[in-house]
Amino acid sequence: MADRVDLYYLPASHYCVSAERMLSYKGVRARRIYAPYHDRQELLRRTGQDYVPTLIWNGTAVTWSKIPAFLDRVRPEPTLVPRREAGVARTLENWGHQVLEERVWRAVVTQMRSKFRTEEERWVFEEMQTRARGPWHVLEARRPEFVKDLGEYFGMVDAMVRGRDWILDAPSVADFGIYGGLSPWWTAGNPLPRKYPALRSWVDRVAAL
Repeated sequence: MADRVDLYYLPASHYCVSAERMLSYKGVRARRIYAPYHDRQELLRRTGQDYVPTLIWNGTAVTWSKIPAFLDRVRPEPTLVPRREAGVARTLENWGHQVLEERVWRAVVTQMRSKFRTEEERWVFEEMQTRARGPWHVLEARRPEFVKDLGEYFGMVDAMVRGRDWILDAPSVADFGIYGGLSPWWTAGNPLPRKYPALRSWVDRVAAL
């Protein structure tokens, strides 16, 4: 019997994008279920919590931080966490989500409002982001500054993948974490700058997995 796999997903979420790429790399077909920013009642009923991404594998709920290890257990090959470079891979994955993504997010947050499905969802998104980050008009006014600052981080990733296909010897959580951290940039509708050709080629490779 085939495994039944559901992925509660929000396109704006960098963790969700990473999880989707990991599943694709593993050859796992998952049913993606949209989890609205403002309404996680279905997810709460099924799992007792409301964080996305949440993977439900044959009735077992797996929350975002545990997805890589879970996938390597149920589908050992190809591996997400290389044994000899596990520390490096996990550290780079964490950097992608905790450091890189924050630089990307503040550059796109005011663009992202239009990417939600309903006016109610968009209103809640803006309200919550305003509470966390300050007045919306200030975020919009500072966007050119944030975009300029982001160039340094594009350059870092470009340097990581220059002359190589993957960040480590093969695709790993390092690639998927950093790809996820970058993903709000193109989810918001922005092209990657042409001045970073290695970065652009690497993004295309991860997207094709």
